[in-house]
Amino acid sequence: MLKFKWSPGRHLLLILTLLLANASYAQQDKGFIWEVQGGTNTLYLLGSLHFANTDFYPVRQEIQQAFQRSDNLVVEIDVDRLAPEQVQRLITSKGTYPYGESIKNHIRETTYQGILQYLQSRNLPTAAFDNYKPAMLMMALTSLELERMGLSSDFGLDLYFTRQARGKKRIHELETLEDQLDMLLNIKDGDQLLMQTLNEFKDYQSLTDSLLQAWETGDPALLKRLIIDQPLKDFPESAAVFDKLITRRNYQMTSKIIGYLKTGGSYFVVAGAGHMIGEEGIIAQLEQAGYRVKQL
Repeated sequence: MLKFKWSPGRHLLLILTLLLANASYAQQDKGFIWEVQGGTNTLYLLGSLHFANTDFYPVRQEIQQAFQRSDNLVVEIDVDRLAPEQVQRLITSKGTYPYGESIKNHIRETTYQGILQYLQSRNLPTAAFDNYKPAMLMMALTSLELERMGLSSDFGLDLYFTRQARGKKRIHELETLEDQLDMLLNIKDGDQLLMQTLNEFKDYQSLTDSLLQAWETGDPALLKRLIIDQPLKDFPESAAVFDKLITRRNYQMTSKIIGYLKTGGSYFVVAGAGHMIGEEGIIAQLEQAGYRVKQL
């Protein structure tokens, strides 16, 4: 089986590609970081870049200082503590069909032909992906496309801070690897997800540029239009998938974050920037719960 670099915890294509940056953005951006004042403690929320490169670092001074002031780091999943073979084994067991079964039998013929054309255009072996489930194929192709652009999840902000915190701070997880994989790799309307992915690849560079602008200016409203409003307008049939992968998880994450705010400790929380925005995003939910939230 073809192996690919993919870190669990990645979401829809637009969230997967969220905020790819270079050195100029790292030094000058406002960034997606918020300070949350609880009754007895302060918590920082950083909207994560899941894919980046070495040019992105060092991060802005205010972000690094917020991390240093915190006794606890919170990430979606502490993937770095797991052996790569263990992660790959879990992904394979949950993300592929049994031997002899093909994705062709689970999606429309037009979607399958679109996948074949895309793989051929990238000189990728079509047979290597034949038993992938739709969501796994979507993430594999997205990861490969990002790597063609010189970007990798190995340089994502979540891993960057996890490696700094190892042995120095307590590390907590908002989710479990198994639960995330069950959710991400078992999406009912995989056909729609794959078609949306292939369509977005066509305008990938312009989309990336727009996302960069949203990150650089620290503009949650622009980001919301790019990754929530417009995609749901263009693909209204993907609303159920969006609700499963994003909205429901926003509520679960917020519940845990509120728990941290009640402990009296200091926390630095790193989660996908797409979870921060919107009427049902983490920021809005914390404000509705009565917490004082300020973007830094």
